[in-house]
Amino acid sequence: MIAIALRQRAKFEGWLKFELASMAERHGAQDVEVEASPVRGSSLSKSDLALRFKGIRYDIELKTSNSNWRMPGVLNRTRPITLNIAGIVRDAKKLRETSENGLVAFVLFPIPPRDRRWLEYLERIANELSIPLREEDHSSRLRITLGVGNEADLIVATFPVSGSFNDRAQVSLGN
Repeated sequence: MIAIALRQRAKFEGWLKFELASMAERHGAQDVEVEASPVRGSSLSKSDLALRFKGIRYDIELKTSNSNWRMPGVLNRTRPITLNIAGIVRDAKKLRETSENGLVAFVLFPIPPRDRRWLEYLERIANELSIPLREEDHSSRLRITLGVGNEADLIVATFPVSGSFNDRAQVSLGN
């Protein structure tokens, strides 16, 4: 399924919300809600996913951000990656205002195998949010077979946007 999205540069955030919600419940999360109203802030500002784990509520913003790098096996469509990155930053700032324990998770795709240009976007996010983000601590890289001998990578990155998050729990999207 992911290969189809990568080949077409098609976003899959809606599907991802429900997959993560289901996984969270299987791992003991309670009060799992998609498009949840925040504890603080405007009712117009909903998080993509909220859950309670070990008594602590977490609000999660998800983004599936497609790139514009050309590669074999992927449709050549112009996608404004800079607008996608701006959306990640905007959602992170929203979480700072509305959640005590906010987490941003994004998928950046498709990435040419072993290409490291995506790190400039991780750095841009870190700079705009004034938080330290390191490839080793905040991202995983997955290789996806696209068919007919072609492959592309995708990056899954996560980071907290509130100080209390790091002190209370470790959340991993895992494989």
